[in-house]
Amino acid sequence: MDFYEQFHERLNSCRGYLERNVCLILIFHEIRLAFGSFLQKIWIAGILFFGMLVTFGERNLESVMSVLVLFVFFGTIIAVISSSSSISGEIGGIADSVLSKSVRRWEYLLSKYISHATVTLLVYFSILFGMVAILWNLKYLPDDLDYENLFFIIGLLGLELIFFSSIGVMFSSIFSKTLLSLLCSIVVWFFLIFLFVATGWKFLYSPVEILNKIALILTDSWDVDYWKLLLFYGGSPGVFFGISLLFFYRKDL
Repeated sequence: MDFYEQFHERLNSCRGYLERNVCLILIFHEIRLAFGSFLQKIWIAGILFFGMLVTFGERNLESVMSVLVLFVFFGTIIAVISSSSSISGEIGGIADSVLSKSVRRWEYLLSKYISHATVTLLVYFSILFGMVAILWNLKYLPDDLDYENLFFIIGLLGLELIFFSSIGVMFSSIFSKTLLSLLCSIVVWFFLIFLFVATGWKFLYSPVEILNKIALILTDSWDVDYWKLLLFYGGSPGVFFGISLLFFYRKDL
């Protein structure tokens, strides 16, 4: 058997696995639905327009910071809104089928978490990395810029977006009414973001506090334990998924 035949056989094997894997099928299906939603289309068009506007308008590192601010204040609420109806919005439809047929509930839930996180991160990283690449190629970034710290900030705020997306999915799995899951998600968003903007309070795990410390992070002079931030935002979606499993397995639709 030559190399081409071996490659073709392995390709068919992988294709067959993908076609049989229920979780992957659900994930791809959810990603297509998420990108096809009107809200997501408006958000992508808006953030892309603003990103290009500030990139070629300001032509410096401040343009990247401006887009980061926009993602923290608007990207998080978009993630919350779009994910809050991910399960409760399907009660009476596909969710009923999942609960009554052979599709495993954990696969259905996992597909929701992964798909919403994937869509959120694809939009986020495409815009941010695209901006950094353009500014770097045109030599608009400072010569002494620490790219490792810059990408750490971008990655950390990406985890925050997953955090809020996961909150929406969790509440959507707990409540059968989309309005309730949306209200609970917005309350969390209000306490972690809007409240700290309005009051000026300081809280290490608020995205607002991290935004205020961007300059210190870039110069590696913020005296905090970064592992705590990474553990909080990286580990919370796993906790939310566990809570969703607990409630979803108790449902009898």
